[in-house]
Amino acid sequence: MESINRNRPNESIQRQAELSSLIGKAQESIASGKSFTRPSEAPSSWLEISSLGRQSAIETSWRTNIGRAEILAQQAESSLDTIANGAIRAKELVVLANNETLSPVDREVIAVELESLHLQFSQLTQAEDSYGGKLFHAGDPIQMRIDTNVLVTPSPNLDTVALSIDIGGSTSDLDTIMNDMITAIRSGTPADRTVQLDRADSLVGHFSNLVASQGLLVNRLDEQDQRLQQSQLTSTERRSVLENTDIAEAVSRFQSLLVNLEAAQKLYAASSSTSLISLIG
Repeated sequence: MESINRNRPNESIQRQAELSSLIGKAQESIASGKSFTRPSEAPSSWLEISSLGRQSAIETSWRTNIGRAEILAQQAESSLDTIANGAIRAKELVVLANNETLSPVDREVIAVELESLHLQFSQLTQAEDSYGGKLFHAGDPIQMRIDTNVLVTPSPNLDTVALSIDIGGSTSDLDTIMNDMITAIRSGTPADRTVQLDRADSLVGHFSNLVASQGLLVNRLDEQDQRLQQSQLTSTERRSVLENTDIAEAVSRFQSLLVNLEAAQKLYAASSSTSLISLIG
């Protein structure tokens, strides 16, 4: 009996020490607003927070790429839209030039306007982007990653825009098309001018398709940015749940621990008194 009583104070003291430690952690959690400060205190939560942090960093880089891609895509869309409108005007001029009642002076006026459009086209296809590079660069298209295994091309390359235009089953470049058009109107035969009608239609179709593709790309980039933004918001909310202290719950736990500590202290006092009486007796 004496051996049992000797062990009781040690167990009670250990229990009080554990409760005091938990109370200290609860106080720290409430004061700091963090549910834990060391990985060992909540290993699974720490691992999930680390994973969320890595994913958020990756998504931030994707959103940076999307921002750059959107600037390039919108600039390309604007330039292609201007060229497409110019191509429509070129077609109107070719139709007008096929009126055989026109005088050579009238056709010269049309040819001069086409030359102006040709110059505008050349300037737009050789324009620089917002970052100092060519908007429609030569060579392979530049791609940007916006998600896992997802790459986009913000703007078509020069070959797609101006060097490989489908003209009735064959391809030609924009400079050649415009020069042939101007020559046919200025000094060509009625047959030469008639041929240019189909070529003008092909030119309009080519740039209309490019504008449509760019519009779809701009929408896709915007939708992807919104998806990533929502994903990051969800991650932030989840991290807050894992990392931040639930004050109401923490205060309730703190009060419960105080009650348990008080009970343990009373039990220890009673146990010590009983043990002392046993020894005296």
